[in-house]
Amino acid sequence: MNKRTEETRALAAGEDTLPYLLRRSARRRSLALRVSDVGGIVVNAPMRLAQRDIDAFIARHQVWIVERQAAARAHAFQWRDGALLPWLGGSLLLTLHPASGRPVIRREGEQLICHATPQATAALVTRWYRREARALLGERLAYHAAHAGCALPPLRLSNARTRWGSLSAKGVVSLNWRLLKASPETIDYVICHELAHFRQRNHSPAFWLEVAALYPDWKRVRAELRKNGRVYFQF
Repeated sequence: MNKRTEETRALAAGEDTLPYLLRRSARRRSLALRVSDVGGIVVNAPMRLAQRDIDAFIARHQVWIVERQAAARAHAFQWRDGALLPWLGGSLLLTLHPASGRPVIRREGEQLICHATPQATAALVTRWYRREARALLGERLAYHAAHAGCALPPLRLSNARTRWGSLSAKGVVSLNWRLLKASPETIDYVICHELAHFRQRNHSPAFWLEVAALYPDWKRVRAELRKNGRVYFQF
């Protein structure tokens, strides 16, 4: 059994404080460090490695971490009037208006109109995406499950920062709400990918044959998702 733990910690490094997510695993034999596209620090460590060794490892990479976080801030999404929001392979024009009461959001054609303060806009738009994702992803999951000849599995919306989908041991399909920024064919590929895991719980050649049976053009679409994925994770 692979024992895992996860906790949030922070390292005081000179005048800086570096908060990070520490993930320990009994299977891991070495340290690994990653800075996400939004600047978050993730450290993967062996289960029994001393905390002082982990902190020393982070401190040695402090300059690299700060540089990566600066790059992430430079690519951060700017919530401003006229910004383009990725939507189903195209974009929506974000139109901001002052809020006269509670925040309100609505879509009109190719515009997403928000009556909200600048501070409330990001949360308002994200909630709108998640609401739309629940309906659209659920519809496409039902279509492809029927096409694959399997029962409709439960759907969970995911907020993962690195994964587009997953299948739990109990048969729950998790799909990232950010998929609504990608093209409809990308959405269909990710759903077929997860449905293929019902027959092959791995990524063996046999698994990819299952994917190809459900979505023959998977290689091209997967390449496009890898190319554009960073943009979709900006918010």
